[in-house]
Amino acid sequence: MKIISQSADELVLKEGGSSGIAIGVVFVVAGLAVGFALHASNSIAIWIGLALVVIGLGVIGFSSSITVGANKASGKLSYQKKRLIGGQDSTYAIADVLRIETRKQWRIDNSPPSGDQNVSVPQPVLVWQSVIMFKDGRELALDHQKTSSQTTVGAVVLMGGQGAEVAIASRVAEFLNVPFHEIAPPDVGMGINLG
Repeated sequence: MKIISQSADELVLKEGGSSGIAIGVVFVVAGLAVGFALHASNSIAIWIGLALVVIGLGVIGFSSSITVGANKASGKLSYQKKRLIGGQDSTYAIADVLRIETRKQWRIDNSPPSGDQNVSVPQPVLVWQSVIMFKDGRELALDHQKTSSQTTVGAVVLMGGQGAEVAIASRVAEFLNVPFHEIAPPDVGMGINLG
């Protein structure tokens, strides 16, 4: 999520964009190239190419962008979520916003660490998302759900990355003149896992 523009009366945020579609197109093109170029020499190449095409189409279909605009002069909050398949375009009253929340929780990732494909050690992964909470209980995602980036140094796993997102969510709350709540998960070693 990033702030596109901000003035005394208007704030515009954008999350996502065309990068998901571009990645999906690369997968589709690579799948078609693999399927056509190698189909005569290896029959499994067609299946690999087909898998790449399906993955690419899935990435294209599920990629989305979120644009949020708040205008104090009109008292309106515009929310637009664009997808290739479906989307959402809504307008809300700023006066109906209760607060902005950034919710964090730990999830267990069972995938093996890179370089060691035989061992699967469960690792905690921090997942977070900022939402707009309304007085009537409705919620709108301010950004897409994110996971912590991990850096492994020996047996030590360092996690981070959510600081900028939390700062932007806090600025949105300040602009809208509503409280900001950061809902932190129970402590799991302060983001450091000493194996």
